[in-house]
This record gives sequence, structure tokens and C-alpha cells, in this order.
Amino acid sequence: RLHVPLWSDILQGFLILALPQIPLSLGNSIYATSQMTHDLFPARRVTPVRIGLTYSLMNMAAPFLSGVPVCHGSGGLAGHYAFGARTGGSVILYGLAFLAVGLCFSGGFAGVVGIFPLPILGVILLFEGLTLMCLMGDTTGSRLDLFVALLTGIIAAGLPNGFLIGLIVGTVVVHASRRYDLGLKGP
Repeated sequence: RLHVPLWSDILQGFLILALPQIPLSLGNSIYATSQMTHDLFPARRVTPVRIGLTYSLMNMAAPFLSGVPVCHGSGGLAGHYAFGARTGGSVILYGLAFLAVGLCFSGGFAGVVGIFPLPILGVILLFEGLTLMCLMGDTTGSRLDLFVALLTGIIAAGLPNGFLIGLIVGTVVVHASRRYDLGLKGP
């Protein structure tokens, strides 16, 4: 339904949602998506400015429609690509499916989402992650960079407080590789 946010809503959203989200939004939603688009579709001219503009326009309109913040995200692009999407038509079909579910089942959306088999979601996320890792291997400068990135990601995903632990372990590995030969140097 239509909703006009109050100034207190805007201030609270800015402080609680927007400020903490800025680094992730810039890194994943804008720069990584732009780079991935350039890597996968070199003929397309999708710049960070263009992505940032559509991203900001979506988020400026969402509050007036009782919506939540949204982003592009490189993971979504990797998932679509991994399952064969090569044009913008896949996103249109995806959006139309969500629109139909929202219009037809808005009151019971949680029930509709609950029907989706989790093993299928797991397979989708697996292939999305593999696509991202393949692209990451092309962009890292050395085997050490790739190893540290993958190690940090695995730790972050697999351990409680994994992000912090992964950053520490990654930093230790980089410093240890400078002092000792870990067999990770070279292209």
C-alpha cells in the first residue's frame, strides 16, 4: 500500500539501515556488479554510475510503496549467468514471477516461499558461489591472493563469528607468506 514516511522514519532508516550498508552497497551492489558485467558481457557498457543511479532510484521509490531496501548484487548476476541467462529478459521474467506471487498471494507470501524446496535453493547458491569463485580466480593477482580470498570466505561462511576470524586468519597467512615460503607465491 502507499505510505508516506515520516521524518523520524527517514532519520531512523538512514542511521540504522543506510550508513552501515554503504560499504557493502558500494562494493557488492555497484563496483562488483559493474566489474562482473564487464567480465561476462564485455560488449555491454554498464558503468558504476549507471548501476548506482538505478540502485538509488529503486530505493528512493520503495518506502512510498511500503517496500524494503533492495540492491543489484553481483551474486544475483552470477546466479542468473550460471543458469544460462544471457540477456535482461531473464530478470524481467524473474520480476514478473515475483510480481504475480505478490499480487496473488500477498497475504500468504511466507507460505508460498515456504513451499520452495530448500535443496534446490542450495544447488542454486552452490552454482552461484562457484561462478563467483571462477571470476575471482581471473581477477586475483597471484595464487596467494586467491588462496587468502577463498580461505577467508570459507571461514566466514563456516564458523560462528567467521568474518572476524577469517579476516584475522587471512592477515596472518599474508604476513606469514612474506616471512616463510608457503608455496603460494607466483602468478
